Amino acid sequence: MRIIIISLFVAIISLSCNSTDPEIKVPEREKSFIEAADVSCDEIWLKLKVGEIDLPAAGVIRIDGTKEKLFSVTTKDTILYIDSLEVNRNYKFQVILLNQGQTLISNEVTVKTLDTTSHNFTLETYEFGEYGNNVLYDVAVIDENNIWAVGEIFLKDSLGNNDHKRYNAIHFDGTKWEVLRIPYDYYGTLFYHPIQSIYTFNSNEIWFCGNGVIMWNGRDFIPKEIPSNVWGSYQINKIWGTSSSNLYIVGNNGSMAHYDGTNWTKIESGTNVDLVSIWGSPDGKVIWACGHDDDSYYSVLLRSKEGQWEKIFEGPSSYEINGKPIGFLRGGWTRSESMSYISNNQYLYQLQGSDIQNLEKKTNYYGELIFSINGPDRNDFFVSGQHGLVGHYNGVSYKIIEEFRKPSEYLYSVYAGERVIAAVGENLGGFYGSKAVIHIMRR
Repeated sequence: MRIIIISLFVAIISLSCNSTDPEIKVPEREKSFIEAADVSCDEIWLKLKVGEIDLPAAGVIRIDGTKEKLFSVTTKDTILYIDSLEVNRNYKFQVILLNQGQTLISNEVTVKTLDTTSHNFTLETYEFGEYGNNVLYDVAVIDENNIWAVGEIFLKDSLGNNDHKRYNAIHFDGTKWEVLRIPYDYYGTLFYHPIQSIYTFNSNEIWFCGNGVIMWNGRDFIPKEIPSNVWGSYQINKIWGTSSSNLYIVGNNGSMAHYDGTNWTKIESGTNVDLVSIWGSPDGKVIWACGHDDDSYYSVLLRSKEGQWEKIFEGPSSYEINGKPIGFLRGGWTRSESMSYISNNQYLYQLQGSDIQNLEKKTNYYGELIFSINGPDRNDFFVSGQHGLVGHYNGVSYKIIEEFRKPSEYLYSVYAGERVIAAVGENLGGFYGSKAVIHIMRR
């Protein structure tokens, strides 16, 4: 068997390395096809659709006609990963498969790696709250003149006394900030609960979550009541979706639900661990959720592909992968179906596919908790966390924004728009309570 396998790879290498590229006669059957699935500054993912050849088969990825990378394939559809590439450069790829005298040659595809982005920004900081404990949990940037953040803020009246009102949102219109009270109308009674999460599609489709779900349609705040058989009394921690008719919420005790624009449907998560974050690919084909329990020291990672949820990991936070504990899973972000970024206590990880053993550490020890990840693309995303942590990844390197660093700050969410990036949280340094804080970075 060893002799057969070695002979097979020698034959493939001979085919790929021959400088004269002799014509290989392929039988009349379905050929293999490749296309770009994802790209970064130094990595490329190729989606391979295998033609009519017996599996498993051995293969080689031909790079620019000369280099090659060996692999084996066992399924008709697979993702091929190529790393250690140069920034901002075109590469040509072709795949050759061979098995027991059968040969398939794919189409040739040209893919360009991304360029790096700039670490340079102008910086602003704003604080809110005049007494008590004030905090912002989440933020959304529609554009540079339309920024929302949500949480819990307390103000004084015109005489400097407690006005006995809870404010749960702030809004920037390009000129000034306004502190708002967003109501939840429960059978004619208005409640002003703290708001935990915000998600926007445009200025007339803004969703707010906490003790309930509210939608702003550009004119009114409309409650979207969830039936008790779909959602219990658990807090909603995060909302994500691809449109106002395809939304997901996650919460404590493994709670998950989906909204189709009309009805709510309960999702069986298979876990009792508190879910703190949900994110997915732009087309919604792959969705991730994660969470942790402070009491049991357990973490969980869930993944849905084409509507089917599966548990990628559930276990002790001390469980080690590649020599590092998985920690408390807190947040994630992706732009594709093939991989995702995930944060835990102190590291940023990259996960290829759905095998938890492929979890790869992408940053050195941060020294702070990482709560949130967000960005326009793989060469331009941000993290936020403990001690005023705001970090930017430009596709090759990370830069921590040192001007925001404060031991007393916790930044729970970051959102990166086209021109404006915002990170929100709380500053615990006040003598009479905490201040809600928002850091603004402009390109």
